[in-house]
Amino acid sequence: MFPEITRLDIEKEPAETTQLGTSFFFDFSRGDFLVRDGRLVKCQDIEALKIWVNKMLKTEKFRYKIYERTDENEYGVILEDLLIGRDYPPAFVESELKREIEAALLRHPLIGSLSDWRIKKASPLVVISFRVNLVNGSFFDKEVNI
Repeated sequence: MFPEITRLDIEKEPAETTQLGTSFFFDFSRGDFLVRDGRLVKCQDIEALKIWVNKMLKTEKFRYKIYERTDENEYGVILEDLLIGRDYPPAFVESELKREIEAALLRHPLIGSLSDWRIKKASPLVVISFRVNLVNGSFFDKEVNI
């Protein structure tokens, strides 16, 4: 009376793994790419992600026309407004620094969370340290001077 339903075996393709890609080593203290034998030095995987994190944190959002976007893929962070020429309470500044950095870095599909925050004022800089936890369970520690 009821139609017989056959079971279909559908082969699933393996889930796509997000590749970290390739970047070039950048010496942020010198402000220039690392060059060896006349060529830019490539980096991959975690090292490329570390470069991306550095670039994201060193780029002030809305300052450079090349990074202007009107969608959710805005590039950079807003940190100078919190730190320069303002007299906000330290707890507020620390909270906003964490929020802004998390909002920027958690856009990357392989970054799951940030933890172990340490923020200290070392005039004229602010030294921000944290752990970057990846979705695959690995992590690396990051320190940024702003």
